[in-house]
Amino acid sequence: MADPEDRNTGRAGQFADLSALLTGFDRIQLLGTGMVGSYLHAIDAALPDGVLDELLDAFGHLPPGAGPGAGPGAGPGPGPGAGAGAGDGPGAAADAEAREALEAAVSSAVLDDPKLGPVARNLIVVWYCGTWTALPDGWREAYGTSPLDTDRVLSAEAYQAGLQWVAAGAHPAGALQQGYGAWSAEPEAPKGART
Repeated sequence: MADPEDRNTGRAGQFADLSALLTGFDRIQLLGTGMVGSYLHAIDAALPDGVLDELLDAFGHLPPGAGPGAGPGAGPGPGPGAGAGAGDGPGAAADAEAREALEAAVSSAVLDDPKLGPVARNLIVVWYCGTWTALPDGWREAYGTSPLDTDRVLSAEAYQAGLQWVAAGAHPAGALQQGYGAWSAEPEAPKGART
C-alpha cells in the first residue's frame, strides 16, 4: 500500500497535482519549494474533517479527456516554467483547446462548487502568499468550522516560499535581499514566465 504522505503517489502527491493545476506552476516547481507537506497539513487543519479529502476527490474525478493535468498524477502541463515559445508550433491550437476544456472542468467541478470553491481559492492564496484567509461566515455556518480557520501567515517559511515572489520576479521583502544597488537595475523577467 502506498504511503499517504508520499509526495509522488499518496495524498501529498495528489495535493501537489491539484496545487499545480490551480496555481499554474509546474508540479516540480511546487515540490521544489519544500512546502507541499506543510501546506497539506496546514490546510487540512484549517478545515472541518474531510473537506480537503472532498476537494482532492473532486480533482481525482476530473474527466481524463479534459486536458493536460486532468486527474491525479498528470500535472498541469506547461505553466510558468514552460518558457517562451511554448505555444508555438502545430500543436498549439490543440493545447489551447485542451487547456480551455481543463479550465471548464475545474471551474464546474471545483471553483463553482459552493463548498469546494472557497477552499480551492484559499489553496491558491496559500501557495502565492503563504497565508490562510478565514472562510466566509456563510461557508462556516453551512459546512462547519475549525479553530485554525483564522486569517494568518502560516509560517516564516511560507511567506518566503510564496509564489508571488516568483511570479513578480521579486524577493520576499525583509527576508532575501537582492544586494547592494539592486534598486538601480531594471527588473529581469521571471525565469520560465509565459510570454
